[in-house]
Amino acid sequence: MNQAFDKTSYAVHENVYDNERSHSLAPAWMTEGTIDAWRHTQMYQCLDPLLGQVGGSRWLTVGDGRCGTDAHYLEQHGMDALASDISDTMLRVAHSHGYIREYKKENAEKLTFADESFDFVLCKEAYHHFPRPMVALYEMIRVARRGVILIEPDDSAILMDGRHLLKMITKAAMLRLGMGRIFGSTDTSIIDNGSNWYEEVGNYGYAISKREIEKVALGLNYPHVAFRGLNDAYIAGGEHESLLGDSPMLRELSREINEMDRHAKRGLSRGRHKLLVAIIFKEEIGGNLRDSLTAGMFDVRDMPRNPYAASLASEPR
Repeated sequence: MNQAFDKTSYAVHENVYDNERSHSLAPAWMTEGTIDAWRHTQMYQCLDPLLGQVGGSRWLTVGDGRCGTDAHYLEQHGMDALASDISDTMLRVAHSHGYIREYKKENAEKLTFADESFDFVLCKEAYHHFPRPMVALYEMIRVARRGVILIEPDDSAILMDGRHLLKMITKAAMLRLGMGRIFGSTDTSIIDNGSNWYEEVGNYGYAISKREIEKVALGLNYPHVAFRGLNDAYIAGGEHESLLGDSPMLRELSREINEMDRHAKRGLSRGRHKLLVAIIFKEEIGGNLRDSLTAGMFDVRDMPRNPYAASLASEPR
């Protein structure tokens, strides 16, 4: 067993953008009006109900090494943002082009900032790259004053559809009758808990779930979490394909996303959204922000409060 895989992962990701392909894609990543930019804008726009209520706040973006596009969106919407990543290769390029104002090379699992240095921390499609993502999440919580936002693959458990349920009940009955030899697997689960996956760069894909995020908030006695699902698909070459005109690629992409949306709306097998936007609030939120999030299709959940927290805080150390 490799006890130092986290160190190996850090080294690999530090150099992930040090190649000809990344440098050739950098201008496209900083270009508006492409299909790939449209994809990411759909994700960023999920933040608009929050951004409209917290104008001028200070943000840190984590894992924003793809030219700081997360920080750029925040800056375009009136926020003060610092882009960070374990690799600053593309951040330097973006800064030199005036695309982002600030950047800093940071390991998400070992942030160098003081407690509550930022109002909010955003981690979009980077958490699943980290070798110890929960360590990174607690670091993000530590340096945030008001909240942390993750936009990541969704691993929330879902109940499978009726056809699958009937199949599993039948299978369970046959297993009880001693007919297990005809099955390759004895699994009779009616809950889909997601699947395990690895990326070519070497990391395990740590997707997030609603319950996992709730437990983090409960453990730290935070008052609210909020969730919104969305779907996304990638088509190679979208970085260079313009949205203008009649784009077959855009039509294909839209069809794929619309099909996923239909499945998610019906709540059937494969009904889990591909991505989950999860917000952990460290402080009470006002009615205006709650209403804005609800209107933006967020499920705002009030967390039970720890009845012993006050007495624990008053205990002598």
